[in-house]
Amino acid sequence: MHHMGVCPLLVIYATPASPGAEVDDELGFPPQWDHLAPQTYPCRTLEAAGPLAILRLAWQLRRCRPALVVICGYFPRSQLLLAVLLRLLGQRIGLRSDNTLSHTHFTGIRGRLRRLGVGWIQRLFHVWHPVGEQAQAYLRTLSGIERPSYRFAYAVDNDWFAWQSEAARADRASFLAQRQWPAEAFVVLGIMKWTHREDPLTLVFAFQQLLSQCPSARLILVGDGPLRVAVHEAIAPLGAAVHTPGYVAYSQLPIWYGRADVFVHPAPDEPWGVSVQEALACGLPVLAATGVGAAAEVITSGENGSVFTSGEAPELTALLAAMARDPEALAKQKPACQGAADHWHYRHTIAAFQRALAEC
Repeated sequence: MHHMGVCPLLVIYATPASPGAEVDDELGFPPQWDHLAPQTYPCRTLEAAGPLAILRLAWQLRRCRPALVVICGYFPRSQLLLAVLLRLLGQRIGLRSDNTLSHTHFTGIRGRLRRLGVGWIQRLFHVWHPVGEQAQAYLRTLSGIERPSYRFAYAVDNDWFAWQSEAARADRASFLAQRQWPAEAFVVLGIMKWTHREDPLTLVFAFQQLLSQCPSARLILVGDGPLRVAVHEAIAPLGAAVHTPGYVAYSQLPIWYGRADVFVHPAPDEPWGVSVQEALACGLPVLAATGVGAAAEVITSGENGSVFTSGEAPELTALLAAMARDPEALAKQKPACQGAADHWHYRHTIAAFQRALAEC
């Protein structure tokens, strides 16, 4: 095992690298995770993922005698096989999961059988590492048992997001002038894949109605995806009131958060939604759909944003209009936003792992 910071850590990627493997299925091209420099953490990638390769990995891991092996889910099947083998070898294993009851559907006979199978798989693990309370409820409900649980959240670098976005905020007036947007513009931001799962069109339709009520409103819609034709057709009548910078590399995201007044995450089927935490870390109130898992655990309505019904553009318009009418109240939400993000800081994940290792 290698040492990294306060916890000994080695990351193993069980899916072998292959041509095209880095392409995001929803985007159709590779995402740009340019904030991670090569070799910034101890890691290795398996050259193959067949049964023999997984058997060899299980044996190698057991020989190293780690205090805990955390497996991120049980799909692909190679990860399930690894969990079974490690359990048989007497190795302590943990399950990291982001599934929720509201985002998982077991219908018909096959669904019921699958539910029983998933519960059995969850019981294989000695400890659980849910991303939040909804994931914890999923594990407890399907397995029918309790396990020691240590939260493994989708954490972001809060300090970096706050610092970078503040620099962009200081340059906001220049950005507005370049776009020929009014100095008092109420800027709405959406960052998402342009897919049905993340639903950019609900945001576009809500903004269209907002613009009729608040002529100084402006929309920045960051992203790309298979709905690009439909999105561009929908925003065409809105002209210069909408800016679409396209897909943005991760290192550039704080710039866009810093230029906005509110962030909207309209996804009807998102088990978590890490962009909610990114926006909050930047001091930006969030309006999230009920289909966004993070909405239930991170957003407190009226303090750091609000939650609206998935797909309900009129409801979203009303929330945006109320914010646009009271910019002073909106500005006062910044400390609450960053305070909420702090509850999901990665230092809490580190502390959870320290407890898990101490209790092994």
